[in-house]
Amino acid sequence: MEDLHRFSRLPHLFANKMMPEHDIGAIVCWYEHLFNRSHLEPPNSKNLNQDYYLSMPHIRFHQEKKINGFVNISNFNCDFKYKDCMKEDKCL
Repeated sequence: MEDLHRFSRLPHLFANKMMPEHDIGAIVCWYEHLFNRSHLEPPNSKNLNQDYYLSMPHIRFHQEKKINGFVNISNFNCDFKYKDCMKEDKCL
């Protein structure tokens, strides 16, 4: 529960390793936060940085494969421009 305030500032949609037997209050609060973010806030609001997700290497890889039918691995850039944003709290 103590990390929920930090989670809400991050761009992630999921939190790992929340155990119902220990964290049921946190899970319920996180579910409510995601529900509100999905259904009550305007689409494309500042709370969901689409560029964060579209910049992920596995997303870019899939998009390139979908468009071209293949990916040239030797030319594919695996860098993620947001890799340091959690340290700086500038992910949104």
